[in-house]
Amino acid sequence: MKDAGKVVQGVVFFLILGGILLLSDLSNRKHSRAIPKEKLNIAFVHWIDASTIDDIEKGIFKSLEVNGLVKDKHFQADIYKASGDISMLNSILNQVQAQRYNLVFVSCTPALQAAIKTIKDTPVVFTAVGDPILAGAGTTFQNHNKNITGVSVNCDFDGMCRLITSIAPNIRTLGSIYCPGEIISIKFKEDFEKIAKVYGLEVKFFPANNATELPDAVLSMTNSNIDAVCQMGDNLMASGVSTLIKGVVNAKLPYFDFNNRPVGSNMESIAQIDVDYFQNGYDAGLQAVDILLNNKSPEKIPFQTPSKTYLEINPVKAETFGIVFNDSILQIADLIFGQKELFNPPVKIAMVHYVFSPDCNDVTTGILARLKEKGHIQHRDFTFDEYNANADFGTLNTIVRVVAEKKYDLIFSTVLATTMALSSEIKDIPILFTVVADPVGNGLGKSYVEHRANITGIDGLSFTDKGLDLIATYLPKVKTVGTLFCPGEMASVSGLKELEKSCNNKNITLISVPVNSVSEVVDATTLLCMKDVDAICQLPDNCTIPGFASMVKVTRTQRVPLFCFISSQVEMGAIAAISGDYLQQGAEIADIGMEVVKGKSPADIPFSRLKNIRTVINPEAALVYGIETPASIITTADLIIKKKNAPDK
Repeated sequence: MKDAGKVVQGVVFFLILGGILLLSDLSNRKHSRAIPKEKLNIAFVHWIDASTIDDIEKGIFKSLEVNGLVKDKHFQADIYKASGDISMLNSILNQVQAQRYNLVFVSCTPALQAAIKTIKDTPVVFTAVGDPILAGAGTTFQNHNKNITGVSVNCDFDGMCRLITSIAPNIRTLGSIYCPGEIISIKFKEDFEKIAKVYGLEVKFFPANNATELPDAVLSMTNSNIDAVCQMGDNLMASGVSTLIKGVVNAKLPYFDFNNRPVGSNMESIAQIDVDYFQNGYDAGLQAVDILLNNKSPEKIPFQTPSKTYLEINPVKAETFGIVFNDSILQIADLIFGQKELFNPPVKIAMVHYVFSPDCNDVTTGILARLKEKGHIQHRDFTFDEYNANADFGTLNTIVRVVAEKKYDLIFSTVLATTMALSSEIKDIPILFTVVADPVGNGLGKSYVEHRANITGIDGLSFTDKGLDLIATYLPKVKTVGTLFCPGEMASVSGLKELEKSCNNKNITLISVPVNSVSEVVDATTLLCMKDVDAICQLPDNCTIPGFASMVKVTRTQRVPLFCFISSQVEMGAIAAISGDYLQQGAEIADIGMEVVKGKSPADIPFSRLKNIRTVINPEAALVYGIETPASIITTADLIIKKKNAPDK
């Protein structure tokens, strides 16, 4: 396994080198000039629309934000997508040239090549370009067109060939699709072939010019005499990788990859060395900061490659082909997808909701994602039946009877109403709750440690102290806050008590107005606004969650600032929230569930609080209420909601 050791040494070297370069440049990054008073105009021109491009955008926006340039506040971002149409691309770039932007980001080789011809003076920063020199942007990474710089991407053919020969010495012939009409695909083909020969590998290439030709190319490749597929990345694969994966899985061939797999899909490859496209965007954003804030000419900024790649391995998939990763590779992998199957026999799981909400849905998504991450495949070693009462107690009671009769091995529940209904009927099946406010105060146990034998979980109490602190940052003179509550809902009453305690501790007066149904939310909110509250701090309950859009409309009309504790409600138009990360809560409760399946009693697992919370803000919504979002919040917020998600007044 000497070659595997070389893999480790190579990766460590580049990590250390990357860290040194980043640290050496840190002082320069911290001394950017003051933010321009006039709003900047930045264009984004994308050749294709793909998840990798979304990741690049996120990386750019984060990089600019960290350096003080906040989208919609300090710069306007105009995003153009050519959808792989060259005539549309040329039209877009002509429009961009005419509008004289402060800076233009372009993604993918065709967009860079078209920009070279069209944009002569405006700074251009490229991303997702395989070889900018071959694209015509310069002669070297240091000597290039005066108005162009950027961050290129490449496939780590050397690292992949080294990895394959170390873990699977019997693999000698690889297959890969390439696009004859794509300049970077041709370049990658040449590089891959040359490097593979160094490792004693042969690569057979199969042409596909577009998505229509791709299925036939995949079929031809998988029917040829190859030992494995190792797919290089290009623009065709950015949108067509699902077609490739389907063909490879059907052919039952070992599969290695350089492409990001489709969102939410299983990892079918044995190993995947990805370009970190978020990092690609982030690094390009740093170059843009030098141009926009430090008045640095693009000519003086060398081209570069992303400061890190991403290694994913799948030991479970590898084992089906008799391939085993050694400890040194396991240690350097960024993601180990799947472990040995633990559920034997298969486990029957029920997921029960009282009412649908984005946060409850996030819990479900988090549970399933964590189970998949640990190698548990739905319909293979577990079943997952989801029930939703749609806020109807009669339906909930019927669901409880059905769940009890089906004798599930494990039951997950969201919110108090669901958990109480299940616990009153089911005594011999583990019930793991989430998003339950005050589980002790509502009778699920004497304390977080001493509780009912078949029940444990993660509470859903709102972080009211932090919520009030957030409001005070926006409104330093806040003296009175209001909230709606549902007297007939135990969780709502418990939340109100927590908010009362927090208000008392901070010398803030709390005014509460009862609401018994969704239909009462509009009148109750109007009444609350008339009580001269400085702000509304709305706790989540089964009346205000479905009625929150009405609260947004009323409070905007009355100009009473609205804050909350659910991130999706900030997207709906509230100013800000201290919100639980419910995807993470789902992952945490799934971990507890796996402990229970392996034999641990819920009685021995204490109740817990949500570990991760986020500050979520909506600066555009704040302006509608006549409030400017403080700079301190913008720089520390975990999530800034975009303007397009805020409803009109």
